[in-house]
Amino acid sequence: MSTTTLFEEPGPRARRRNRALEIVSWVIVAGLAYVVIRTLNKSGAFDAAAWQPFAQWGVWRQLGLGLFNNLRAAVVGMLLSMLFGCFLGWGLLSKRKIVRRPCRVFTDVFNGIPILLLLFFTSLVLPSWGLPLSDFWFLVIALSLYSTAVVGDLVRAGVLALPRGESEAATALGFSEIQSMWLILLPQALRLMSPALVSQMVIVFKGTTLAFVLGGYFDLLRSATVLGAYFSRSLLQAQGVAAIAFMLINIVLSQIAAAIDRKEKQRYGVQTVALDELDTH
Repeated sequence: MSTTTLFEEPGPRARRRNRALEIVSWVIVAGLAYVVIRTLNKSGAFDAAAWQPFAQWGVWRQLGLGLFNNLRAAVVGMLLSMLFGCFLGWGLLSKRKIVRRPCRVFTDVFNGIPILLLLFFTSLVLPSWGLPLSDFWFLVIALSLYSTAVVGDLVRAGVLALPRGESEAATALGFSEIQSMWLILLPQALRLMSPALVSQMVIVFKGTTLAFVLGGYFDLLRSATVLGAYFSRSLLQAQGVAAIAFMLINIVLSQIAAAIDRKEKQRYGVQTVALDELDTH
């Protein structure tokens, strides 16, 4: 799928105006940064004593354990989303209404509910149904329900973005509808969707921070909070380190998505399906 953007090249006057706005914006950003740094400095955020706990190996081990738990929940949630999302996408493409409509209802419902509400649902309702799972699985189930709905729509969009000749050729070769989907269409659709799937991984990873409300799951945010409670002068520093860790991982995942996108365009000359281009109807 390709799009052409209508764009008029700005003239000399527009370029001068844009340059002036750019300079003003940078001056405002620099001023705000100065105010924030000055305020933090006055509150002792940069004092050596506030950073002294981070010279201990045990502090980094605790933060690392919290980060590992976030990554573990994100990876398991994304793998389950990929598995069930492929089946859901297949159902969304089904010609049978009895299959397609329930899949559409599932997609619209769980795509529209905030992950936090799903987390409350899994942690409060499932135990009353006789499923006393651990907080890890409450978190994974909530993330998987939401992400499965997104991946299912991605699969549908990826298959629809393929040339019609692909399915027609599979039919001509004697493939059944199921074989055509799983052996011909789905592998190509997954390749087209790969940047969007990595972007979805970023969303799932950030969603793992909601485990904080469960109280019993030792994720990175809780790990930083516990450290801040133990070292009273280092709460802001611990939260800052946690924020930087999240930011670095998300930047790496975003770069991976961009690299995959460039590689697909160079190798096959095709436009990949982006997450924000997803048409849900």
